[in-house]
Amino acid sequence: MRGKSVSGSQSPIVLKRREFMVAAGSVAAMAPVAGVEAASVRTGPHPGLPMPASRTVLPPRPEPDEPGRLLLDRAWQFHQGDIPAPEIKGHGWSYSNAKAGQAQGAAATNFDDSDWPNVDLPHDWAVAMPFDRDANPSQGYRRRGYAWYRRTLRLEPEDRGKYIELQFAAIATNATIWFNGSVIAHNWSGYNSLYLDLTPTARFGDHLNTIVVRVDAEKMEGWWYEGAGIYRHVWLAKRPPVYIETDGIHADPRLGPDGRWSVPVTATLGNILKAEANATVSVELTDAGGRVVAQGSTGVTVPPLARREAQFDLAVPDPRLWSVDAPNLYTCLLYTSRCV
Repeated sequence: MRGKSVSGSQSPIVLKRREFMVAAGSVAAMAPVAGVEAASVRTGPHPGLPMPASRTVLPPRPEPDEPGRLLLDRAWQFHQGDIPAPEIKGHGWSYSNAKAGQAQGAAATNFDDSDWPNVDLPHDWAVAMPFDRDANPSQGYRRRGYAWYRRTLRLEPEDRGKYIELQFAAIATNATIWFNGSVIAHNWSGYNSLYLDLTPTARFGDHLNTIVVRVDAEKMEGWWYEGAGIYRHVWLAKRPPVYIETDGIHADPRLGPDGRWSVPVTATLGNILKAEANATVSVELTDAGGRVVAQGSTGVTVPPLARREAQFDLAVPDPRLWSVDAPNLYTCLLYTSRCV
């Protein structure tokens, strides 16, 4: 994705998804299927049915570009089976356990995981289990159970003051997640992503951060093989203190009663600063060839430790409609600069 800054008296921040936003949202269909114009005639038991021309590959799919979004798939420590937390006894231990950062057992920051094997994500421990005729056939005759994952993370001193987000694409099935000894999330489904704000408790420089995940894969949601573990990717996103939220861009192409097309766009901005922030947000709509077909700009004031929406309404006079034979896609690019 290209970046662009706003000039003038403002201090520019180039919005490249890494530095400010989750910016690239593909605006798919500009309309419902516009018809199968280049259809082939089917032969066989039902001759004459219009069918789209066959193709051997899918059209290229644009990928979001966020250079500050780092993949965290490597070097996780893994333990198969549960590790019960120690029984807490005594007033001093009870008092300490109730405080932030004082998780016990395998969730503790100083837990010795040196004998745990290294695994890379995505990881499914159930698929490596032997077949068991007494296990659930709906889960592939494989046992599931419990497991733990641990990983350390170093954040550079220059990351201080940024918004830091940990992103799990999915964990099968139920999960508890600790960061630096404190529970930051419980998740009860293997089919949703998690976006976790690490900013308040992140450590920087030589003070390493600890991520711990306990997975309960005894729970099942479907009647098919679902796997077990952190079976999708994990990312770390680093963004400026005023940023566009993950999945915070919505573009909804519409055909008006006058026959004209428009694309309303909403971008949700967050602010981790203790003071309100003024930002200018610009949007461009580009076609598959990278040509700008519509653009706009607006100012927005984001309250401290809060969020605010920036809204646009882009007119698109002559869009190329989507069809199965011509799957035209448009890309919505957002840029911003903040007044300081």
